[in-house]
Amino acid sequence: MSREHIKRIKRRKRIRNILIAVAVVLLALAGMAAWFATSATKAKSEIEAAVQSASGIQEQVSSGDTASAKTSINAFAAHIDAAYAQTRQPVWRLAEFMPYYGSDVKAARDVVSILKDVSINALPKLADSAAALDFDKIGIKDGTIQLGDMGTVVQNLDAANQVISDASVRLNNISGTHIPQLTEALNTGKTKFKELADLTDMVTRMADIMPAMFDLDQTGQTNSTPRTYLVLAQNNAELRATGGIPTSWSTLTIDQGKLSMGTFDTPPRAGLYSESEAQSVLTPDERNLFSTKMATDYQDINFTPDFPRTAELASDIWQRAGRGNVDGVISVDPVLLQRLLKITGPVALVDNTVLNGDNAAQVILNQTYLTMSTQSEQNAFFAMTAAHVFDHVLHNLNGHNRELVTTMREAVTDGHVYIWSAHEEEQEKIQNTAISGALASNPAKPVAGVYFNDGTMSKMDWYLKREVTSAYDKTYPNGAKQYTIHIKLTNTADAAQVNAAPDLLRGYDANGQPRHGEIETVMYVYAPDEGRLVDWDPQFDQIATHDTLTLGAKTITLQPGESFEATVHVLASPKAGSNALVLRQTPLVD
Repeated sequence: MSREHIKRIKRRKRIRNILIAVAVVLLALAGMAAWFATSATKAKSEIEAAVQSASGIQEQVSSGDTASAKTSINAFAAHIDAAYAQTRQPVWRLAEFMPYYGSDVKAARDVVSILKDVSINALPKLADSAAALDFDKIGIKDGTIQLGDMGTVVQNLDAANQVISDASVRLNNISGTHIPQLTEALNTGKTKFKELADLTDMVTRMADIMPAMFDLDQTGQTNSTPRTYLVLAQNNAELRATGGIPTSWSTLTIDQGKLSMGTFDTPPRAGLYSESEAQSVLTPDERNLFSTKMATDYQDINFTPDFPRTAELASDIWQRAGRGNVDGVISVDPVLLQRLLKITGPVALVDNTVLNGDNAAQVILNQTYLTMSTQSEQNAFFAMTAAHVFDHVLHNLNGHNRELVTTMREAVTDGHVYIWSAHEEEQEKIQNTAISGALASNPAKPVAGVYFNDGTMSKMDWYLKREVTSAYDKTYPNGAKQYTIHIKLTNTADAAQVNAAPDLLRGYDANGQPRHGEIETVMYVYAPDEGRLVDWDPQFDQIATHDTLTLGAKTITLQPGESFEATVHVLASPKAGSNALVLRQTPLVD
């Protein structure tokens, strides 16, 4: 056999061996790809199931169904554990080195790792807290607040809240992927988890401060330090940024959990600030936007959409008038009363008027002005109504604890009840929650605001239909997101009907003459913290700042049947990441 022939044989064997090796590698890669695909499919399925469980937790806790909440929490943990087991397999680690898509694999593993941390260090404590909380024992019975075992779960809730809050931030810092479907799923997961984080944070804060605020100790037993709160009844028929003019004030005393409501009356004028005092009491921003009337007229203390500021002014006015110090300020409106009457059933007033869960707001905010022609008649009716409704509600909530929890949650979300505490440590807990009504000051959680103040000095805002929406527009290269806010206002009044009504309904012009059904409204559009107004149509009358927030203001006058529309683009801070814009507005009337 020649040397050349031997070389050819060796060459063929070498090629064959190479081909075999390549085939083996390809088969191995194919096997690994199949392994990874199977594992990824399982992990995806588990994550989707976990997201579904998280959605259930929020609804169940909000409705007081703590038993189902515990089941959902345990299911969430089980699905996360299963997904984590898949993503810890060696093939996932190898997949991170793939060109282009390797970073996507790493992002998926990071998400599951973060959720695993929550599963281990937060969910067991959250489940124990849910099991301990019996919402059937939390509510009002015979005019006395009951908190059940709420105080006993604070430690567990606080520990779980810290882990969940940290996880929410870490999730938000994970950027998008090269695969649109994966990015969409990631963003959905972030949103759902943020909702869970926000809920946990709110429940933790409330569980921590409610016992003291209601004069109970951490075990729900009676305490020995009665609380007195100033109650502002807002009248949404004449708009103010936080709802309506606060023309009726009273006090709510809580002594060892027992609620006692004082008499509603016109606020004390003796405590109001003079024009010169208002110059120093109000900030330059407040004087520029809302005038000194914010401190000189009790009807205008809530020109500002920042309820803590309104509450501070109200508390000071009350104290200056010699009425004493208060532990806090609570704001309510007829919409809240109507929703509570939906639970308790109707109440009959001494004049035979019947208020129920369907008509209370209309009677208080509109019918009164159609049938009563003098201010004294209206004031007497409001005082009588408030006394009867609150007494009726406080003594007819027995057995309706879950409905009360749900109703109050919705009222807080919709802005029909606000609370401010004069105790600094309590206010710090409340400040960043919806119940505080505070202006948003966290660029990582973008909030835009659309607020309205009446300029007609009438009770015509019952007829002002307001439609305010927001929608995502686009994302800039630096990660900042732009949103479109659309506003439509319509004067729905029938000119003949309102002109036949008492003058107090329509109000008076600058010359003291009765108006003819027009509605004058000042609109304020606030950009998110560290964001800005991009453009707007039509033009604002003024671009200004309020506590570092940028806003545009415009006065609109609508005759009966007329409408006004505006489109404003706002930009959130890049710090918001994937957190979606929240739109806050002056509370609507149902």
